Amino acid sequence: MKRGLVGLVTVLALGAGGYSAYAAATAAKVKVTEKEFKLTPSPITVKHGTVTFSVKDTGALKHEFIVLKTNVAAGKLPIKGTKAVLVGKVEGKLSAVQPHQTKTLTVKLPAGKYILLCNLPAHYKAGQRAAFKVS
Repeated sequence: MKRGLVGLVTVLALGAGGYSAYAAATAAKVKVTEKEFKLTPSPITVKHGTVTFSVKDTGALKHEFIVLKTNVAAGKLPIKGTKAVLVGKVEGKLSAVQPHQTKTLTVKLPAGKYILLCNLPAHYKAGQRAAFKVS
């Protein structure tokens, strides 16, 4: 009887958030550095599933971080005004990463091609973007 109770407690614990902790522990980790006007991820390819981006702003200006699933090449998004038109699906976003600040973003990504970018006015056009692949 005790063995069955331990199994039940384990199942309940997993159902109550234990799985989330497990998923976060097994997430692919990508370090991203942002500065004027460059965005550098490492690695540039991960397996599909949960991905945690650790985004560090090493520049002097505030930046944002967008994960865009798209078939458009990293430097080929259309521009409207001072921003890129986000052709595809935004899978995740950090809206304000301050200078010398690090923020994390965890998202579940299907296989495909992505662009990681900052879309504050003129940042994308100035080169703050990178191709990223999920296999």
